[in-house]
Amino acid sequence: MSEVDVAQIHFTALFRWMDRGLSEWLANAGHPFTELLAQGPGIPVVDAHAQFRKRILLDDEIDLTTWMAAVGTSSFRSRHWFMRGGELVADGELIHVCLDRATRVAIPAPEWLHELATPDAWRPMDPHHSRPGDPVVRVDAYEQRGS
Repeated sequence: MSEVDVAQIHFTALFRWMDRGLSEWLANAGHPFTELLAQGPGIPVVDAHAQFRKRILLDDEIDLTTWMAAVGTSSFRSRHWFMRGGELVADGELIHVCLDRATRVAIPAPEWLHELATPDAWRPMDPHHSRPGDPVVRVDAYEQRGS
């Protein structure tokens, strides 16, 4: 029952879902995580935070919206909104640094990431809209008991 914290999801679930959102976003952008592992930069998380805005109960279905932002010289942020029925119930952010796998030294973020990421201040105005070119990925709703 590590998923449960007094009939609501355990706080660590948000971090697992952010990791899944990142993987889904990368795949949708044409750079699946397996490709990065094989030939791209390492992108370890160097900072992580999440904030519950509303209680998330065990039977809630949550939609996750993920986007990349604030690409710097060697770092970037993956940002995540957790929605229930159109209402923002939590949000989070992971800060990644691009590293050379052999030397573990910071290297420039890939050009494709600069091209696909949003400006730092960008937020989805309507998390349910989608149009070609949107820098947002929709991850299927989760059942808290199983994910």
